Amino acid sequence: MRVEMAFKYRRLSPFFLLGRLAKYELEDVDRFLAWSDQQRRGRQRYLEKLPSSDGPDDQFVDDFAEIDAFTSLYTESAIVALWRCVELFRKRTIAQALGPAQAKSVYRHRDFSNALARLRISEPKVRCARSVDELRCINNAVKHEGRVGRELAACPRWKKRQGEELGNLRLHYARLRSLTERYIEDLMTKATRWWERKPA
Repeated sequence: MRVEMAFKYRRLSPFFLLGRLAKYELEDVDRFLAWSDQQRRGRQRYLEKLPSSDGPDDQFVDDFAEIDAFTSLYTESAIVALWRCVELFRKRTIAQALGPAQAKSVYRHRDFSNALARLRISEPKVRCARSVDELRCINNAVKHEGRVGRELAACPRWKKRQGEELGNLRLHYARLRSLTERYIEDLMTKATRWWERKPA
């Protein structure tokens, strides 16, 4: 019985453990977003309870503008953190399969696809790959342009928005969050299949 149990533990896919770690990191991003939403709602309720004046109140308008700016900032941060979860999982997966040296440059999309091909995995065939690529493009737009650039405008949902501000990304996070988890789960499954078939 002990020998059988030990064998099961030895054969447990290392990618399963990496997938669990990625899931915990995704949940951390969810908690960050929920906390930020709570702070925004609290600030908004506080401002709405203040007595209104008869004339224009520039300070009041500025306070609400600050809430909008805060909302944009934390939703952008959540998008970046969501993409970071994907990048870390991909890097850890390649490091586990092919070694740390092979994982150094997998933040480049082409290098990652090439590394996956060595595991006999076609990156476009990973479940939700197009949505995760959209997430990558939004992340790059947040970090490098602050608006919808050419790369993001190539994605179907963004085609007519090139040059526009990104706006509140909260709905995009909500849409992409579950798709990101499906992508990670499918990549974990495909990497596990490769691991089970490789010579001992």
